[in-house]
Amino acid sequence: MENTFFSKTTRKLPDKSSTTYEWYISADKIFKSRAEGLEDFSRISCMEFGISRFSLFDEDKNFDSAVLARDVKICMGPGSHCPMILDRLTKQSVIPKITIKKTASLMGKVETLETKEFSQCPIQSFSIMGDDIYFSFRYSSYSDSYTKFAEDGSKSGTAAVKIDLAKWEAEDS
Repeated sequence: MENTFFSKTTRKLPDKSSTTYEWYISADKIFKSRAEGLEDFSRISCMEFGISRFSLFDEDKNFDSAVLARDVKICMGPGSHCPMILDRLTKQSVIPKITIKKTASLMGKVETLETKEFSQCPIQSFSIMGDDIYFSFRYSSYSDSYTKFAEDGSKSGTAAVKIDLAKWEAEDS
């Protein structure tokens, strides 16, 4: 998996439209914005996230595996959320839920294209580089949902998965 944490890219939807999208984060009343419907969120510049499996096969074609869920890394602008993130880091507080949304304006309305929810999240690191802050967190479970939109802006389907990393169980819907 390519490491793109420190690069910022142009965000365009993968269709022929020129619609751009933005990522937002919400957690434990830490973040705020003026965006309608996203008042408890703040915009993030980039995110790095990944889950992988390492498998070993034996002669009987059975395999053992280990799961690696890397810390989620977030890059965003500074603000009043900085001392709150540092407070939770130093106190070793567990944030019950962190939500990350991908939004876009479709047909004049802000829609959520993707929602990632992480539960039981301790902050692992915090740093400042230039005009950005970086922090990372771990999690015990994860859910991911995608909403597909038709060209007329109507919802045309969803896909979702929930993963419990402690039990390594997945449930899709």
